[in-house]
Amino acid sequence: MRRNSRWTRVPKPLPCGRLRRVSVGITGAWLGATQALAAGGGKPESTLVNVADTRTMPPGVGRWIADIYNENLWLYGLTVVIVMVAMGVILGLLADRLVRMLGINLGRMAHHE
Repeated sequence: MRRNSRWTRVPKPLPCGRLRRVSVGITGAWLGATQALAAGGGKPESTLVNVADTRTMPPGVGRWIADIYNENLWLYGLTVVIVMVAMGVILGLLADRLVRMLGINLGRMAHHE
């Protein structure tokens, strides 16, 4: 079976130096211009404030997290990251225990050749 040489050729890379820098600059300017055009004009938007409504929430963990969200977004983000890490560790340990109870050995295998 003969291969079509047109599809097996590897394109040549751009030569190093000035041409490469110019092409990267043109590409960056083009991408920046398309984003600027997509942003559009028009009147400036009003300031939007995202606040969790805690007036009717009972005290507890949910209200505490909502209060953190309202007061400090950095602390809220850190709290979310810590909770997600803890959930991942707990689920991983539970899955490991389940696999061990089922008798599946996921450790290293000894290869004797």
